[in-house]
Amino acid sequence: MTAAAMTERPAYSPPQQYRLTFVGELRSEWTKLWSLRSTWIVLLCAVVFSGGLGALISANVPDEAAVGGADMALGYAMAGVSLSSVFVAVLGILSITGEYTTGSIRSTLSAAPKRLGMLWSKALVFGAVVAVLFTVMVFATFFMSQALLSGTEIGDVSLGDEGVLRAMFGYVAMIVYLALLAIAIGAILRNSAGSIGFYVGVIMILPQLATLLPWEWVSDAVPYAPGNVPNTIALVDTSGSTLTLGESWLWMGIWLVVAYGLAAVLLKRRDV
Repeated sequence: MTAAAMTERPAYSPPQQYRLTFVGELRSEWTKLWSLRSTWIVLLCAVVFSGGLGALISANVPDEAAVGGADMALGYAMAGVSLSSVFVAVLGILSITGEYTTGSIRSTLSAAPKRLGMLWSKALVFGAVVAVLFTVMVFATFFMSQALLSGTEIGDVSLGDEGVLRAMFGYVAMIVYLALLAIAIGAILRNSAGSIGFYVGVIMILPQLATLLPWEWVSDAVPYAPGNVPNTIALVDTSGSTLTLGESWLWMGIWLVVAYGLAAVLLKRRDV
């Protein structure tokens, strides 16, 4: 009797005035991101690792080594920022490849049949979270490092010094750029292990290994690699960099356009 009544109950159908909006997609991606315990764990690891390593190094710098300019001071403080980008990139990759692994991508794209809105909203939500989190972390680590370096030659760097504030926001922009790049890689490859392996191997390690090759053209090309182009924006003194500030921002934009362009084309053409 109960089973018969349940089978006769009409299936749910959304109201006729229902319309998917980009704000709705953003809310959906926000909910999906924070509903996983791994999000809290990975982001906490990224912050603790980055800030903790910077503080540890700053606290153990010998007085005779605490010399140089603002770039040296920021180098000690932000020593863990680049490495913590791995945590952020892995989380970004898993935020999209995890849906393919579990099959929930079918439900996501059924609710958002135009597909591209899902990609843009996922990138926007994740990028915003990373930007806010790392802005707080970068500034907190800087002040903590300066307190630990107090009394040394590089212990009196302030935000008012030329290029310092810009370089600190450059570190934030670098992490956000790498996080967005990781999401695009995940959308292209759709496999967690393959995407993480590609990011670590091709984006992080390969450009460093390429500098060991004897060919001059390889050395000339390495600064334009996707993982290297944001390096200039995190420097106080950019006079010795291969890329200028403008070229660094330009190439970051180019790589993101290429990556998301390919991801968008494949998302529209491939079955899920």
